[in-house]
Amino acid sequence: MAKPHPFFMVLGLLLGSFCTSAAPASDFNAQVAQAYALTAKLKINSGRAIIQKELQANPNNVPALLVANYQDFLTLSILQNPADYDRLVEAQEKRLKLIGSLKEKSAWVNYSLAEIRMQLAICRLLFGHRLEAAWDFRQAYLQYEANAKAYPSFLPNKKTLGLLQVMIGSVPDSYQWILRIVGMRGSVATGLANLKTAATQEHPFREEALLTYVFVKQLLDQEQIEQAQKVFAGLMKEEPDNLLYSFLAMHLYKKDKKSDKVLQLFLNRPTGNQYLPFPYLHHMVADVYLYKGHLDRSIRENSLFLKQHPGTHYRKAAHFKLYLAYWLDADYQKANYHYNQISEEGETVLEEDNYAAKFVEKKEQFNKYLLWARLRSDGGYYKEALADANKLEITSETPVPIRAEYLYRKARIFDGMEEDSLAKKYYDSTINACRSTSLYFAPNAALHLGYIYQEENNKEKARAYYKQALSYKGHEYKNSIDNKAKLALSSL
Repeated sequence: MAKPHPFFMVLGLLLGSFCTSAAPASDFNAQVAQAYALTAKLKINSGRAIIQKELQANPNNVPALLVANYQDFLTLSILQNPADYDRLVEAQEKRLKLIGSLKEKSAWVNYSLAEIRMQLAICRLLFGHRLEAAWDFRQAYLQYEANAKAYPSFLPNKKTLGLLQVMIGSVPDSYQWILRIVGMRGSVATGLANLKTAATQEHPFREEALLTYVFVKQLLDQEQIEQAQKVFAGLMKEEPDNLLYSFLAMHLYKKDKKSDKVLQLFLNRPTGNQYLPFPYLHHMVADVYLYKGHLDRSIRENSLFLKQHPGTHYRKAAHFKLYLAYWLDADYQKANYHYNQISEEGETVLEEDNYAAKFVEKKEQFNKYLLWARLRSDGGYYKEALADANKLEITSETPVPIRAEYLYRKARIFDGMEEDSLAKKYYDSTINACRSTSLYFAPNAALHLGYIYQEENNKEKARAYYKQALSYKGHEYKNSIDNKAKLALSSL
């Protein structure tokens, strides 16, 4: 039911390594390294104090300027506070201008210009400035490419350029001509090779390249998610005070429907005033409590999120989840309050918010058995989900949306239980039941059939189902399902 947080994009942009060929002015010294380490753990204020002292002594030290930019970028992308936008975007633009005016010619200069431009693009995108974001993204990509040609052994560039090459390379062939016109070419194979190089060669920030590499691999291949979890387990053991690692690990386990592990990570996450506030974690774990049927705790966590989060994203989604919790708890007065707030608060840029808004717009109603089956299944509690679904009696009079969802929920449950033959049967039945509708069950069923056949090494059928998933129009999860299908196709 959730889409991952936009901060998930931060992963592929984390800082690079020491370059021995850089000009002396670019000095990734002990102070910069310490500030970066604190910043990467989301101990922003501590890192900022160190980097400001360094910039007072060496105002043109490019790595220090880059770390300072990360501090502003992380603050804006995590908190998403509109009150901070103009100030922090202006600060990033000033750094671009300063670095661009330096006489120094080095890999650090080129890389920092590209990295800051990319961070600026993400900030603009988060706040709805799409045209400016697209321009910044293009400029950053061309800068990464130019730096790769001038300094081919500069490892940070391989990491970030590799990520972009995978992203661009996974765009379907029918759209590649648009990217070629604006000078951007990608290749999944080339991108993965660059990422692997950066992830396996020793340099001060090899861990960041490793995180990027394992995340991309599990996006391309669902079977790689356990390997990614093992990598995170090792890194978290080395740095138990790293809040960023905690968040990313929570995301991976939530995606893998290991809700108890998500809850364990949340309860044991590093906390304290030294960390940047991260309200989204409350929204994230509210889902887990909802899956488990702990309605009061889910309500508490989403209420904390709404109170602490200054941004506009996920507010509709939070009210929607609060509506679900109160409705399931038969507190219809409070359920109606949050139902009405869905239309009043937030935006519809993200799919989770958009789904909530459309739910209200269409005046949809839930079947309680199917809702519980959905929530239990989303949390990985498949036996309980199947028991809930089986409580619903399907007849010839059952409306199409209810019948289609019933089939889809059972397909997802059997898929989670690794009962592939039953999962295929119910996915196919879902697709047939959804004909002449815009229900998202059909495209998602096609996507998951593709996953099953790819795992069975039946590439022809997998490819056909991924293309079928892309063919559906006008459903709530169009962007996320299409992106997953495109990535899966590229992996074939």
